[in-house]
Amino acid sequence: MEVLNEKLETLHKGHVFYQFQEDNAYIRNLMIFIRAGLENNQHMLIIESMRNITKVKSRMNMLFTPEQVSSISLVDNFDYYFLNGDFNTQNILRNFQRDLTVIKNFNPSIRTWAHVEWTSKEPETALLKEFESTADDYVLQEGLLSVCAYSQNRLSNTLILALEEVHQFVMTDDVLSLSMAYKR
Repeated sequence: MEVLNEKLETLHKGHVFYQFQEDNAYIRNLMIFIRAGLENNQHMLIIESMRNITKVKSRMNMLFTPEQVSSISLVDNFDYYFLNGDFNTQNILRNFQRDLTVIKNFNPSIRTWAHVEWTSKEPETALLKEFESTADDYVLQEGLLSVCAYSQNRLSNTLILALEEVHQFVMTDDVLSLSMAYKR
């Protein structure tokens, strides 16, 4: 556990595929991510599911000062992944770039965390891979640290491999490592 904390706290840029299993570990890791961003004077864009937003806000208010919380933009992932149809890549990227442009007006140093979801049973692997590949290009170009969190129980082995190919790092509830499948 301590190794994951240290790695999350010292990672400053890159594209991370986080497949989480346990909700409490997920929230704990999100708070570690936020704390590290605050310590680095970064602004955070957190794209979170509606069912977790209240829990995340409550935890943030317990752990961080109001001034620190003002450096965190917490948005509902519905606006990203569902508003204009299930997992519309162009709309997701447009919303992401729009929000980052607004945040950059306050602070050019940004990190992002997205809880990625979809309504269908499983998204098309090629579509998801294309989306994450485009996101990877953007993250690398901008020098961001960006975590893409997926519930492990919604991922097939095919999706896991596809996601490992387009993320520099792979993370679970307890481990963060380089992706051995990353293709750049």
